[in-house]
Amino acid sequence: MAVKQQIDHLIVNGEIFTGERASPYIKDGAIAVDGGRILAIGDTRALSERYLSPDFIDAGGAIVHPGMIDTHIHATSIALHSLPVSIDEISQSKVSYADVKVQTDDESTDALVAAAAVALLRRGYTCFMEAGTVFETDAFASALQRIGMRGMVSAPFGWDDVSDFESHAPGMITKRLLERAPADRATVIRRLERELTRNADKDPLVTGYVCLYGEGSATDALTRDAIDLALEAGVIFNQHQGFIHMWRELETRKYGKSGVARLHQLGALHERTTLSHMNSMSDLDAELVVEHRPGITWCPNNALHRAVHPADPCRMPKLIEQSVCVSLGIDTTMYHALGTAGMASLLLSATSGQRLDDAEPFYMQTANAARNIGFSDELGTLSVGKRADIVVRASEDITHTAMEKVGGLLALSSSQIPVDVVIIDGKLVMKGGRLTRVDQAEVLHHALAQRRRVLERAAT
Repeated sequence: MAVKQQIDHLIVNGEIFTGERASPYIKDGAIAVDGGRILAIGDTRALSERYLSPDFIDAGGAIVHPGMIDTHIHATSIALHSLPVSIDEISQSKVSYADVKVQTDDESTDALVAAAAVALLRRGYTCFMEAGTVFETDAFASALQRIGMRGMVSAPFGWDDVSDFESHAPGMITKRLLERAPADRATVIRRLERELTRNADKDPLVTGYVCLYGEGSATDALTRDAIDLALEAGVIFNQHQGFIHMWRELETRKYGKSGVARLHQLGALHERTTLSHMNSMSDLDAELVVEHRPGITWCPNNALHRAVHPADPCRMPKLIEQSVCVSLGIDTTMYHALGTAGMASLLLSATSGQRLDDAEPFYMQTANAARNIGFSDELGTLSVGKRADIVVRASEDITHTAMEKVGGLLALSSSQIPVDVVIIDGKLVMKGGRLTRVDQAEVLHHALAQRRRVLERAAT
């Protein structure tokens, strides 16, 4: 009788959705994990005969899938979840988003990011890309490392020309915000370079990338510097682009060309760039995207919230059909529940007359997302050799079980299907629906206290 190989984790009896379009599903499947990577994936009986593990996880017929990735979240916005918030305008009756953003410190950012991580893990996400708005980036990294979750972080508010914001959205810009995030090219580049030093560590959970705020708030000089820095460091370049029609029109007036055309002229429109939103684009913009293949992070909840369409057509279904890599982001948790972007993308695509396939949002949060953050070789699918970021769901009622074989249930109902086990980088970070490395109740208690503190400081 053959001697079984001892490994770190063995998951058996799972309905496995791999994230691989060519081979999307394994019935009664198993995954062997060792040394932080996926060693084997296949039939439960076959792998059970080959491997032995002290951490034997019987999925009991539940869904198993690659950890999902949200490619655009403003992490500390979780402090404002469900509150009346003013973003663009100055309001006496609503909480000012700009005022809240600048009141964070190491303690509050650590607490709020930890709370966001718990909320994401409980919905099947194992990694997220912070959208360039956290000031205390070391506290951000510390919180995720303590919990065991992946994240990406960049310098906050990369800009050197905020004149359009001051003129057309005064609620976005305050004196205190500009004190903490000066509109200064040298400061932005210095801060970006600092975040990239995180990548010197071997296989870090939290990595740095290059992010500018976008929407015409960076001069050509700053944009070129940031693009060069990203290429030199081998990381993704990202910025907000085409969020609403107004910002696209203002940038076009300022520079004589659209933001997308301008990025193309500056050498940034390629597969190492991911543009966030892209709700508003011209026909020429769409042609440039199809030709040069930047990634797009689509935030359909916010597109619906801002009623961007149908004044601007929803072009995402057509771009996806033309093989543009589109991933999903929730953007801000002020208004939108984590884990709902998949359903929102299906609903919004239907209004365009070209409804996406039910499974597409699953791929937009796994394989596509990994590509759009620059980690397609390591994350996004359950494939031999990739990092072991794995989610095992629970099957507590009939709506948690899958009949189809491509992942449509995960797109439609992922936020409603309980998570039982999460493995990240080969380490068990959740079991039985509870975190293994921190006290989950204490994370919530501390975050609530820090939320009150930040809001009180913002009100003074």
